[in-house]
Amino acid sequence: MDIKFDLEKVLGLADKLRLGRLKARTLILAGSLLLLVLVVTMFMGGSGPQDNQEALDDAQKSLKQLTAAVQGVRRALRDQQVQELAAIAASSPDKLPSLRQYVSGRIAQLIELQLYGPDLESLRGGDLGPYGYSLLDMLFTAKANGLAPAQIHGKGQDAYLALAVRVGDPESPKAYLLVRVKPDTFLDAFKSSLPEPGLFALSQYNGRFPPSSLLGFSRPLEPGERVAWLKVPGALLRIGVVQSMESYGLGGVLHALLFVSGLLLLGVGVLLQLRPGPGPAALQEDPAAIEAGSGGAEPEEAGGPAEPGSGGEAAEIPPVPPKGLAADGLGRVDLPDLSFKLEKRDMQFKKTATPVELSPDIFRAYDIRGVVGQTLDADVARQVGQAVGSIAVEKQVGPVVVARDGRLSGGDLVEGMIDGLTGAGCDVIDIGAVPTGVLYFAAYELGPGSGVMVTGSHNPPDYNGFKLLLGGDTLSGDEITAIYERIQAGNLRVGKGSVRRENMLERYRERIAGDIQLERPLKVVADCGNGIGGACAADVLRDIGATVIPLFDEVDGTFPNHHPDPSEPGNLEELIESVDLMDADLGVAFDGDADRLGVVTPGGHIIYADRLMMLFAQDVLSREPGSTIIYDVKCTGHLREAIEAAGGKPMMYKTGHSLIKNKMKEVGAPFAGEMSGHFFFKERWYGFDCGIYAAARLLEILAAGEKSPSEVLNGLPDSVSTPELKVQMQEGENHAFVAEMQEKARFADAEVTTIDGVRADYADGWGLVRASNTTPVLVLRFDADSEAALARIQGIFKQQMLAVNKDLHLPF
Repeated sequence: MDIKFDLEKVLGLADKLRLGRLKARTLILAGSLLLLVLVVTMFMGGSGPQDNQEALDDAQKSLKQLTAAVQGVRRALRDQQVQELAAIAASSPDKLPSLRQYVSGRIAQLIELQLYGPDLESLRGGDLGPYGYSLLDMLFTAKANGLAPAQIHGKGQDAYLALAVRVGDPESPKAYLLVRVKPDTFLDAFKSSLPEPGLFALSQYNGRFPPSSLLGFSRPLEPGERVAWLKVPGALLRIGVVQSMESYGLGGVLHALLFVSGLLLLGVGVLLQLRPGPGPAALQEDPAAIEAGSGGAEPEEAGGPAEPGSGGEAAEIPPVPPKGLAADGLGRVDLPDLSFKLEKRDMQFKKTATPVELSPDIFRAYDIRGVVGQTLDADVARQVGQAVGSIAVEKQVGPVVVARDGRLSGGDLVEGMIDGLTGAGCDVIDIGAVPTGVLYFAAYELGPGSGVMVTGSHNPPDYNGFKLLLGGDTLSGDEITAIYERIQAGNLRVGKGSVRRENMLERYRERIAGDIQLERPLKVVADCGNGIGGACAADVLRDIGATVIPLFDEVDGTFPNHHPDPSEPGNLEELIESVDLMDADLGVAFDGDADRLGVVTPGGHIIYADRLMMLFAQDVLSREPGSTIIYDVKCTGHLREAIEAAGGKPMMYKTGHSLIKNKMKEVGAPFAGEMSGHFFFKERWYGFDCGIYAAARLLEILAAGEKSPSEVLNGLPDSVSTPELKVQMQEGENHAFVAEMQEKARFADAEVTTIDGVRADYADGWGLVRASNTTPVLVLRFDADSEAALARIQGIFKQQMLAVNKDLHLPF
């Protein structure tokens, strides 16, 4: 087709028709639309749509892997501890090695780390070595947007991935951090999901210079093939995938007409735009025609990586070049030759503890637990929160209720947890410092049963951690391990969730008092052990009709009076004395987060949890006969007999609050309990453990009969038994010891159970050794019909345990 025209005549006609520059944009738009129609009609004729889609799917998988690798490095640079250490190093150069050491622990294959002061105007590209102007451009991009897109410099063995991040606030940046990382991890991520890597390409393109190929195709393109490019969020990298196409049958003439008409309208519009006349005369660059350059990082508050597209890549408006740089980023403007002097910086920084590296050791069987400042800090809480928030958003089980106990570290950890949850786009309800039972109650009352309790439970003051509930399921085992794996893989959502605050204590008290009222008053001493139970335990028991004498109810995270673990007899001494002194009917004790219950009667008798379970089981089975009652491996053999006598079905199971709760849901049990003092009521309650609610149910039972609490409790079936005995070990040694003992130990004439440690049941008693999942200790317990039987069973266990480790110091 031979089409000729006189451009000046066309422009003159446009002027006569009063199109002029005011109509230029309309012509440009019309021309662009015609060209777009041409492209669509040609692509609609593509052959092999199934093959094309499969190739795109493979490329999308590769894109996901590569994006995760890039985002992992970007998150590390924005890590709060990295930011704070970098700020410190900017004013104290001697701290730079500490920063480098910490970052190398967060970013695999770190090559080099450099820190620059806030005055970037004093730098020249030549000061930064090879590719200096590109690196300088990255620093200016970080200044404008907080973080520059990742880009690869160099070739072969000299290649590296570079990233730059701003340190401090946009208004008053303290420094700029530039890191170089070996590209192996990223190249492996690109290739890991591809069936035939040679049919896919990886290149880098900044929208200004020709693309540079990092990994090319194994063969040249054939006629009828094109390349679709998928951009990697947060980087200048893009993945190419070959796509085939054929004519849709509209004919070459129609295609030519569309092409010429579209090009003519587009050209006329552009020329009209350029013609002298009123209004701006500069040609406006078409943002659809280019990709973003290195200055085109996503805004700092943009919410993270975009979802991968359907095969193309979103066009981005080219960035405004930073001050001091030419539009092409080559730095043609002469920059002053001023060196970077750290000692001239006069900056004030907040003191910070040594950053904590995320450790898999804190992800335990039924919660997340660590030592604050060693394996746990606010940033670890933030990472866990973002992972939990990602799961909650994906499963649509938000909002997540957050609470804390009274430990001194709780405030920082809650702040980090909420930052992480909301950073994943998950809404949060903050209910403050309350017992764990209140957190669980709020999770069910305010939403679908999702919550995070920041608590160290019964552990020493320097411990803390997280109990996790999502959609009514308490996370445990592989679900907790998956949180660590999700963090490591960078499989985290990015968003902006909301936070609101609720006061749930009154509703919690009203709910319990509305269901439980004592038939006669009882006098009770309530030992809160300076734990968070002091916030409401005495009030709840008063609400149901008891006379309460509180003991150590001032919340103090240092636990100045005694350790808050009612399973340890030594922690009950003050309670026993107070019960006798105050002539009380009984005494109750709670652990640090008040989800465990301990009980003593006048005269100093400790009623261990397995005996209390007999009473609770009888009460529940009186209304739900034939139901399954669950208890853990540490409980007395008399409990099975008591459950069967009450018409129930006994079930022994693993120790662990989350494991027990999940088993309850699985078998539909109305009640369960653990020797440690956790009691789980599904009948009339929600199925979670709450020491305060358990105390209320106990008082209800004791007040319903004519016998005194001492008569009822002391009359429960008993045996000669030990409390929980503990053998201290190093972190992780306890689990290894139990695994070896399960393999080697032999107990003649005993029924051996290994669902949780090693339990050997004889005709006249039993013994148990298991690994604690909260602290590095072995937990032992023995129970028998007589002192002689108890001594015999302990002797057998001692022999078997010393055969595994002859250096053990056993407490029996």
